[in-house]
Amino acid sequence: MRTRYDDEHDILYIDIAPDKKAYDTQPLNDDILVDFDEEGNIVGIEIWQASKNIVEPVAERLVEKVKKSLEVAAK
Repeated sequence: MRTRYDDEHDILYIDIAPDKKAYDTQPLNDDILVDFDEEGNIVGIEIWQASKNIVEPVAERLVEKVKKSLEVAAK
């Protein structure tokens, strides 16, 4: 598995099976597309607006965990 990021278009692509080619693509929603090989196996996931859909939610969770850790340490 490997990942690629297009910073110009803010698209993250996760190659689940880099040695296989996509035969079909199905959207999960407006920003997430899943690529399948000819046998119906997932070979990749494309995430549009990656900053909004991945980076921001992860950063928000991290900030929450750090705040809780600081509160516990201050007691």
